[in-house]
Amino acid sequence: MPETKSILFAGSDEGVKAQVSDLLNGIGGCSFTWVGESGDLLLKILDKDIDLAIIDEDLSGMAGLKLIQIIKKSRPRIPLIIISSGKSKEELAKVLEQGIYYFIIKPINGEELKEAVDSGLKL
Repeated sequence: MPETKSILFAGSDEGVKAQVSDLLNGIGGCSFTWVGESGDLLLKILDKDIDLAIIDEDLSGMAGLKLIQIIKKSRPRIPLIIISSGKSKEELAKVLEQGIYYFIIKPINGEELKEAVDSGLKL
């Protein structure tokens, strides 16, 4: 029996949550967990065996860049897909320096997200 992969989505925007859930609903062999605050995200990352995390940078709580640094330090093997409004090139450069797996700028392209998730789960 194939191993079930665990995907964690962190976002406080209900519209983004619904869009990501709809896009990833068709991926078989995966379990999904959703959290709406940065503190809950960190607890899940530390408490559960997560295979991939999708993080909306507009997540309520701790600033996105600091959150990414903490996750990469505590669980460096987890591929992180960051969803951002892409406000500036400087912001993008700082996030990419943290060693994230993939960066998506809103509005979310469904095929791009699916491909990033599929390839991230193969790492």
